[in-house]
Order: sequence, then structure tokens, then C-alpha cells
Amino acid sequence: MKLSKKVVASIALLISSTASFADEDDAISALVLNQAQFSIEQAIKQVNSNYPGQIIELELDEHKGQGVYEIKVIDINAEQEQKLYISLENGEVLKTQTKSLKILGVNKLDDDERQALAALQDSEFSLSETLAELESSLQGKVHEFELENEKGITYYQFELMTQSGKRKMIVDVASGQQIPMTRHD
Repeated sequence: MKLSKKVVASIALLISSTASFADEDDAISALVLNQAQFSIEQAIKQVNSNYPGQIIELELDEHKGQGVYEIKVIDINAEQEQKLYISLENGEVLKTQTKSLKILGVNKLDDDERQALAALQDSEFSLSETLAELESSLQGKVHEFELENEKGITYYQFELMTQSGKRKMIVDVASGQQIPMTRHD
């Protein structure tokens, strides 16, 4: 099958514009993190002190024109998930959404999610210590992470912004072993 020059050019343009949007988003994330008055470490400490459960995800977001950390917490005992929007400016919780983990009496978590939460609960993993270690060793700032379980391994996947671009790392919650995933320059 032959592709016309117009089709090839259109595909190339689409790919390059998608890459430039990603680069722009990454640059904005780096700026936001550099200007944040309330750090990810402070947000994690605040959530751990005030909300039961385990932090499973964090990402930068926007709420009513303000930069926020969007943090998801799962409390297995209460069978609920909370999504918190915490101001990067002062740590104020701007919005909280709570939803049940059950639908018609059946738990919505799949096996991998349940295994990940159980492994995290049984481990001595410290999210705060791991963040500090990653940011120091890679000379960057974490801007998102998520708890995952694949092939029997429970890990956090971290994405950092560094001077040389985006870096992704996984960290095994049982051993603390750090494995680089990809590097985007």
C-alpha cells in the first residue's frame, strides 16, 4: 500500500505537534514545581497525618485556576477512595471527593489493586524518603507517581522533571530497589 506524500506529511505533522504539546506541558510542570510554595513532601505528610489509608497516586493539576497536587488515597478498611486537591501555594485542601469502593455490595478494586495495597501495607516502604532520595540522586523534582502491581511485583512509578528532561523510575515497595524506565530528552 502506497501512502501519498500528503498523508505522510500529515502524519509527521501530527506526531511533531503532539511531541511539542508534551514538551510544553512538561515545561509548565517544571515551572509550577519550581514556584510551588508547598512541596510534594509537605503534601504527603499532610495527607498521611489527616487521612486514613494509602496514597496511591499524585499528579499536578489545576483547580479553579490554581495549581494543585491531586492526590488519591484508598482506605481499605472504610472501603473508600478520596481524591484531594491541595494548593501548591499554601497546602490548603481546596476540594475533597470521596467515593465508595463498592458497587452493589461488590468491591470495585481488581486483584492487582488489592495485591498492591496489601503489599504496600505489609512493607516498610516510605514514600517521603523515596521521594527525597529520587530527587536528590536524579537532581530533579517528582511531578507524578502511581502505585502499580504487575507480574507479582508492587511498585511505584515515578516521573521526574530534571535539567536534561523527563525521567521515569520504578521503585519496588518490598525492596526499595530503583529501576530507571525511560529517559526523555
